[in-house]
Amino acid sequence: MRLIDRLQAYLSYSNITAYSFEHVCGVSNGYLGKQLKGKGAVGSDILERIKENYTELSLIWLVTGRGSMLLSPPKQKNETSVELQEEQQIYFTSKDEVINLLYKQLAKLETTIADKDKIIALLENQVRQLGASAYKRTR
Repeated sequence: MRLIDRLQAYLSYSNITAYSFEHVCGVSNGYLGKQLKGKGAVGSDILERIKENYTELSLIWLVTGRGSMLLSPPKQKNETSVELQEEQQIYFTSKDEVINLLYKQLAKLETTIADKDKIIALLENQVRQLGASAYKRTR
């Protein structure tokens, strides 16, 4: 399920119309319809507006599909809700997964650079050899 599909599920669950969402978040009329048709992307600025206006919606769920759709408010000011703790755990797990993926991509890129450096060195060597043989022929 895509982020926009999860957003639509939340809006349906909360009985929020597309017009109301678009108006509250300050996006153009038809924004949701366009996104649902796959003709755009939900940017970070829109996610910030969603979090600002729909505080009970879990952004972790919205972005990743993990955890609960709704956050429960803490029962007391100093008490953290179980849902918030779960969301934090999901966030940290997701963050670690992204970091690991980035490290793997970095290792692949470093290998690619090393391979290309070897190719460049071989080509430079061939050019020098061709230049030397051409110089010998002209003498």
